[in-house]
Amino acid sequence: MILANPWLLLLLIPFGILCLFWRGKKFLGYSSLYHVREPAGFKKIVTKLPKPIFFGAVFFAIIAISHPQTRYYKEETTLRGREIVLSIDTSFSMTGTAIETIKKIVGDFIKKRPNDLIGITIFGTDAALIVIPTMETQLLERSLERVQASQVGYQTSIGEGLFTSIAAMFEEEMGKKFTIKELRNGINKQYLDDYAISFVKEMEKRQVLKNKLIILFTDGIYNIGISPDRPLRLLKRMGIKAYVVAVKASDVTGVDPEVAAQHIEELKEAVESTGGKYFHAENFEEVAGFYDEIDSIEKDKIVIETVSKKKDLFVYPTIASIFFLLVSIFIENVWMRIP
Repeated sequence: MILANPWLLLLLIPFGILCLFWRGKKFLGYSSLYHVREPAGFKKIVTKLPKPIFFGAVFFAIIAISHPQTRYYKEETTLRGREIVLSIDTSFSMTGTAIETIKKIVGDFIKKRPNDLIGITIFGTDAALIVIPTMETQLLERSLERVQASQVGYQTSIGEGLFTSIAAMFEEEMGKKFTIKELRNGINKQYLDDYAISFVKEMEKRQVLKNKLIILFTDGIYNIGISPDRPLRLLKRMGIKAYVVAVKASDVTGVDPEVAAQHIEELKEAVESTGGKYFHAENFEEVAGFYDEIDSIEKDKIVIETVSKKKDLFVYPTIASIFFLLVSIFIENVWMRIP
């Protein structure tokens, strides 16, 4: 407990002096007509209580005006939902029909999930965070409208898109202990190194891995950047599912057809290893199944806002002061007048 106005405790000094004078029988009280007959027994004890009780009332009143408070504590605003990052392929191969198909599916997806935190990333040659996970549907829709093909380069780096989505999801939890650069280096190997493993363990310890997922909207063909299986391996280790909504490329991909088919198959296997699925956007039934699949994922507590607050405690000494004062008045004016 802390006091907002601790200097008011100085009032306790004259109050203490007053108590000493009263104890020394030097206190000048007020006259009373009751002392005609000396009270005896329990009533005699009660007749000595009004002044100590009155001083108790004054003491608590001084504490109350000093404004006691708790120390800062954090209060969370929560709801039950999911945290989802939508990663959109904006490479040159998505020009035209493909990007419009993606934007339609994503737009419908956003409208159907008012209680989920949704973020948006895009990737081409590079990757970028467009909207951090939020519940502001209008912001998401406006941001989606501005997404265009070749916005972050002509080539396709699915791995960078996945990693940027992971970074967006855990940016707040990283703090000063972890950095995006070190984590990227930690996963960009044939295995997860000690740095990446320590990151996973820390997130498990903080219990922030529940009901998070990443959804990729892409043709599944990558030709630059880190291999998608590396960030997907991290997601698998964290127990976070990844899904792919595959959209047929509108333009050339710059990748040999056999290599492209191999990349698609590798991506599908890596996604399914996380517990997710691979859907085809041109198949209406698969898109409907995609929505149902996401809806089936259990909701959990999502922290919308954390605010540091202090709780006022002056009400308690105020109540105590009023109580002591009323007791003192009752004894003086009622109890002592009872024959």
